[in-house]
Amino acid sequence: MKVLVVGGGGREHAIAWKIAKSPKVTTVFVSPGNGGIICESKLKNVDLGALYNPVGLVDFALKENIDLTIVGPEKFLVEGIVDLFRFKGLKIIGPTKLAARLEGSKNFSKSFMSKYSIPTAKFKSFSNSLLAKEFIKTQDFPIVIKADGLASGKGVTIALSPAEANHAIEEYLEKKRFGSSGSSIVIEEFLAGNEVSFIALTDGKTIFSFPPSQDHKRLLDNDTGPNTGGMGAFSPVNLVDKELHEKILEVVMKPTIHGMSEEGAPFTGFLYAGLMIQPNKDIKVLEYNCRLGDPETQISMMQMNGDFFDLLNLSANNKLDQSKNYVNFWDSRPVLGVVVASKGYPEKPNLGKTIEISTELDFDDAKSKIFHAGTALEDGILKTVGGRVLCLVAQETDFDRARKSVYLKLKKISFQGMQYRWDIAKNVKN
Repeated sequence: MKVLVVGGGGREHAIAWKIAKSPKVTTVFVSPGNGGIICESKLKNVDLGALYNPVGLVDFALKENIDLTIVGPEKFLVEGIVDLFRFKGLKIIGPTKLAARLEGSKNFSKSFMSKYSIPTAKFKSFSNSLLAKEFIKTQDFPIVIKADGLASGKGVTIALSPAEANHAIEEYLEKKRFGSSGSSIVIEEFLAGNEVSFIALTDGKTIFSFPPSQDHKRLLDNDTGPNTGGMGAFSPVNLVDKELHEKILEVVMKPTIHGMSEEGAPFTGFLYAGLMIQPNKDIKVLEYNCRLGDPETQISMMQMNGDFFDLLNLSANNKLDQSKNYVNFWDSRPVLGVVVASKGYPEKPNLGKTIEISTELDFDDAKSKIFHAGTALEDGILKTVGGRVLCLVAQETDFDRARKSVYLKLKKISFQGMQYRWDIAKNVKN
């Protein structure tokens, strides 16, 4: 079997790495790929000349007789790559353009949750900055302001004061900081509690859930600094016991799948619900993503004992109900990942720096792994080409050992301006 993975970040490296472990898979093509993928067995980078080239990807899949395609980045999904592949008779994992609105439009997703009684924060949408500014005069603070469209995980502002809220409104609606993605905004109440990433694979009927995880969005230690696409993650989340896990399925995931079918846009692929678990264990949906998360994927792939390709293949053939026969698919040992970023990330990352990785650095794939994201090989030299550069993942018998393993390895990697958080999973009890 031949597989195509669309994307070039740490998420896609992890997906391809895990799929390649299946004895049924001969080659995994990754487009555009990165500097670490070419060093992996059965993995090949594919350069189609442009980062966003859905037609080129379809042509490549047809030419190479690709058996299954998995899409990483949300942009491809929101703009309809699944529809295009299916029209050509190609099997692909992901939601259609209509279904991907769950991530592509905050206005749609919030209205959808309201319609189908899926718990979320109170909200109101605006495209006029004057009306938005008038509205916040009546609100308590802090308050949350979100760009309607895609913003690479950065289109969220938690405003602590009216001045901060007004500034965010101006940045989004007037200065068009996120282009058309910020042509309208959602203003919603601030929710307190613990954030949890809950991801599941679905064929539109059956839901196969992944172990819940927690992501660290802020750039700096102690959850300070600007929002990013994610600076680290860990699993398991002790807060989510079996009872709460089932509650999330019943209150959030199943109603979402049912609601999308009712809307005439059945959801297939990966459904990611960003949740706020409140002190009384009430659940509120912060947002939906229509794909696997990053860096959550990197730790999920380390947790997975089962054959990822088999699971994906069942989903692509509308047979995910057969996954109920799987046993010991997940490894319950603690796992965490730490993202290494470039100086200036997330606003203006400083790129083109040479990455030095010590030859003493030994990775045992069974317990630890380095996933590449913003890297490229230039004349045999590994360079930084993105804001998030690497993600180091370790799995151990407890979180203390996992943290020690990751941070010891980080000392053997260097490039100018290298930065990462020191507190990933720091306060988690074993």
